[in-house]
Amino acid sequence: MTSSDNHSHIKMKYACAFILPQTYENLFSVKDALSRGTIFKDLYRPFNEKKRSRWE
Repeated sequence: MTSSDNHSHIKMKYACAFILPQTYENLFSVKDALSRGTIFKDLYRPFNEKKRSRWE
């Protein structure tokens, strides 16, 4: 019997994502969006090396 057989009776559910609708306001240009990884200025949170955080 393998370790995968030990839990064959358990029914697992997949994770479910919930994403809020984003309005198309306050947008980067296409060139800037490609370099920043998002088209939404409100979602852009660059990594702050000094604080070791993305949020401050």
